Amino acid sequence: MRCLKITLLILGTIIGAGFASGKEITTFFTIFGYYSFLSLPIIFFGFYFCIYKLLIIGAKNDIKNTNQLNYIIFKKNNKLIKFFTFISFVIISSTMISGLRESLEISSVFYEILFIIIVIFSLFFLINKNLKYLNIICMITIPITIIIICIICFSNFDGLHNTILSNIILLPYNSITYVTRNVFLSYFVISSSAFRLTDKQCKQISFWTSVILCVIMTVMIFAGLSNPETISDSIPMLSLAQSHNLLYILYAVLIEFAIITTLISTTITVKSFFNFKYKILNSIFTVVLCAVCSFVKFDFLIKYFYPVIGIFGAYLILFLMFPNLFFQNTNKKIHDASKNTKY
Repeated sequence: MRCLKITLLILGTIIGAGFASGKEITTFFTIFGYYSFLSLPIIFFGFYFCIYKLLIIGAKNDIKNTNQLNYIIFKKNNKLIKFFTFISFVIISSTMISGLRESLEISSVFYEILFIIIVIFSLFFLINKNLKYLNIICMITIPITIIIICIICFSNFDGLHNTILSNIILLPYNSITYVTRNVFLSYFVISSSAFRLTDKQCKQISFWTSVILCVIMTVMIFAGLSNPETISDSIPMLSLAQSHNLLYILYAVLIEFAIITTLISTTITVKSFFNFKYKILNSIFTVVLCAVCSFVKFDFLIKYFYPVIGIFGAYLILFLMFPNLFFQNTNKKIHDASKNTKY
């Protein structure tokens, strides 16, 4: 049962708004036509390896905060890494709040303030127990989301069209950056959920998470190639669901939950940077900070900062691949790293 919970938790952090909307899949893969399917082995092995490595780290160490995890991975208490990670997750959390506000089409100042108040109280409640409520939400929404995605896609299969909209040379790059970015966004949640897992359990979770992701991506690519007119849409999956009113409404709601699961995941990561004397302040400070920052115009940061996140993800994976093959010396200095997390 625990393996299932963690698998759905990881899927919930990866199947965010970008994935659920179908925009990520069309932007990164469907634009290459039939060649899109060549990316799937890269995606599978990339996710399997990274998730397995992070689960092994979490299984061997009781991960309490991001600074501790960074210390274990990078073997040093680097202030630049700490600063970059913290800023990254504040920006991502804030943009999720902005995206949620825009998706609800809130225009009135009064309703914007009311929305932020609701977000602050809701997020405080949802992250105060760390992964507890995120686990529950993922257990309920992820299976439903996967089923609805398959229903929408299968109902729109109508002959494939080899629509190539980008240079095939970019496909390996897109595949690698897609994995690295998603691993970076989920790496704390993955590791912190894995304490005392066995090696066999880590392999099972990594395998089934990677398989499910690749199967869903395959189905979505097929649907995109069957309906090339939707590739340029802002929310391709909703465009495919338009002919079925109930599916359209249900999936529109599920996309909101996809934003929420990503938001909870990233704010939990932000929260892990703080270690106030009164633990409740960690949650309060996190949600207020992210809510306030959500009013900042992030267009510039998203345009130039998000690609850097992918690069940092590649840096993270390199450390997972090479220096972190053995963990026998990591436990000795974890306590020292944890002491440096206080603000």
